[in-house]
Amino acid sequence: MFQELSFFQLLSKGGWTMIVLAGFSILSVAVMLERGWVFHRAEKGKADFLGRLKKTLRSGNISEAIELCEGSTTSLASIIKAGLHSFHHGEEAMGESMEKAAMKETLHLEKNLGIIGTTGSVTPFVGLFGTVIGIIRAFHDLSLSTGGGGPLVVANGIAEALVATASGLFVAVPAVIMFNYYTHRVNRMVSEMETTASEAMDMLIERKA
Repeated sequence: MFQELSFFQLLSKGGWTMIVLAGFSILSVAVMLERGWVFHRAEKGKADFLGRLKKTLRSGNISEAIELCEGSTTSLASIIKAGLHSFHHGEEAMGESMEKAAMKETLHLEKNLGIIGTTGSVTPFVGLFGTVIGIIRAFHDLSLSTGGGGPLVVANGIAEALVATASGLFVAVPAVIMFNYYTHRVNRMVSEMETTASEAMDMLIERKA
């Protein structure tokens, strides 16, 4: 039935809902790429940074530790730097500063993930809506046919309508997978940041004592 149609001609059979699905697809892919770059920067050189930071903290050189944090793009560096700036104001102030910085970094990492989640949740229904509209149109065409097209008219219409459902699932599945992956990655990164920040804080307190 559709053997001679090109890929784009086949997509056009889905009707106007294909435009909506294409918009969701482009937006979600853009967010996936942008978040992937953000996560890469947030963890780039983390192992080397931690090794140098611990060595610097053991020496008690706070100024050098702050400079080290400023030269790193990792999320952890921002949290440690906030604590170092409050080092001379006491343990409580240092803890509050690091907690606020951690919340800020968490929000930064989670930014725009809702777009991917929404894409995964909504696009199957958009595709289904397009299919329903297509089926209604197919039966309407059947009611108007006078040449005895019969089942062939309905079959063509329904086949075209199902393109919308297939397209909706095609957009939704990668979005759901990437949303779950990125959410898990954010949770892991936040947990690691909190643990490492706590260790760094303990080192500073011991050094101060």
